[in-house]
Amino acid sequence: MAAKLRMIMRKHQARNRANRLSLAGCAFLGFSVMAPLSAKANQSPDVVNCYDAKRDHVQIVLRSDCVGEVVSDERAEAIKQRRIERIREKLENQSKPLAPGKRLVSIGTGFFVAPGGVVLTNNHVVASCPQVSVTTTAGQRLEATIQATSPAFDLALLKTKLESKVHATFARKNDQLTDLPIVLVGYPNQGIAPIKPLLTPGRTLQRYQVSRLGVMVPIRADVRKGNSGGPVIDESGRVIGVITAKIDTVSTFKQTGKVVRDVGYAVSNSVVLGFLENNQVTVTTADVSKKNSETELFDGAKPYIVRVGCWQ
Repeated sequence: MAAKLRMIMRKHQARNRANRLSLAGCAFLGFSVMAPLSAKANQSPDVVNCYDAKRDHVQIVLRSDCVGEVVSDERAEAIKQRRIERIREKLENQSKPLAPGKRLVSIGTGFFVAPGGVVLTNNHVVASCPQVSVTTTAGQRLEATIQATSPAFDLALLKTKLESKVHATFARKNDQLTDLPIVLVGYPNQGIAPIKPLLTPGRTLQRYQVSRLGVMVPIRADVRKGNSGGPVIDESGRVIGVITAKIDTVSTFKQTGKVVRDVGYAVSNSVVLGFLENNQVTVTTADVSKKNSETELFDGAKPYIVRVGCWQ
């Protein structure tokens, strides 16, 4: 431990020398040095347990690098154990069968669109599912019932007793949102099914397309299984479509000789909002507002995102 602290102090001194050199026209990037929580921060007055309340996370850093609250070793350990217990409870909840004899066979994404536990997703996410679950980002999981479907447009409405104080806001039906930055928020498969939502950046392509699913929004993004049924969100935080498919790179190459990667498709709002109206679901729409960072978009979407599970 003494050797680790000496290393941290040497790096800190080196950074101070670098900052002095930057006055001569050289730019240097700042950094923070972390150590395992098992280390004792009180062994040096310059190394502390820094608590980030927003993330509920503690790391050991130099006092000058702490953006948060400095806490004792005892409190740091208590916070660490609390996080471990919370993660354990979430994992146990995710793995419990929804009903005796049932197993989780696939997952997709959905999102709250109106009060009363109304969730929108893809029809193919819940088709042929004897039981459907929705799990919030807070880890709450309950059974959902299928209220309405449109196989033609690959859309489905679910109803659950889970409530959300935050619901998606949509772009208006006829807004043309081509060649713009977007993000996907959902549960893309990363080799294993995630229990927390992930953000995928992307961009809408230059023109909409018409297919058997109606008007489609082509996007350039790393769309994966599990993203299905999730929202496509513009920089204003508005939903502009629902992810439904990804281009088949191999089939496209066989048919055209072109290698096309990372192109997905979303059902456009002209179709989505019509489906919701036909099922008496009133949603919020908005005009373009300020541009948000990816972090702001992710934080804004997480409260209304859910993981949709298919149980057989």
